[in-house]
Amino acid sequence: MKRIQQLLLVVVLGFTFVTGMASAETKGVFIDLSSPDIFKIHRAFAVGTMLRKMEKVPVTVFISLAVTPYTKKDYPVAEMLSLRGQNVHQHMEDFMNAGGEIMVCAMCLGGHGMTKADLLPGITVGMPGKLIVADDIKLLSY
Repeated sequence: MKRIQQLLLVVVLGFTFVTGMASAETKGVFIDLSSPDIFKIHRAFAVGTMLRKMEKVPVTVFISLAVTPYTKKDYPVAEMLSLRGQNVHQHMEDFMNAGGEIMVCAMCLGGHGMTKADLLPGITVGMPGKLIVADDIKLLSY
């Protein structure tokens, strides 16, 4: 009898845990993009765009390190490098058109000799600060 009670307790607690997880809402997604690998860039923006269109959650892609030059409006590599029929700038524009936000690291921008005037329209400059530790924000890193 005690064994049956223990089993029932495990089942009830399991359902409670699963139900709690299912009801938890994501308030947003933060995607850290620091790799210049075209597959990772594509994945970051494809996942971000999909989340914006299907789940309607806020999504911010934070660009830093070696990816920073790709945010420059006249960066030839971003225009030439493509995957699945789209170059890097087209991936960024589709993501922003879906309502996603792109933020580029302020320190990285200066380190690459760039200014706000060099950026594609719609890209902001800043540091993620509290965004990466906020409650109910999911973090992805590429």
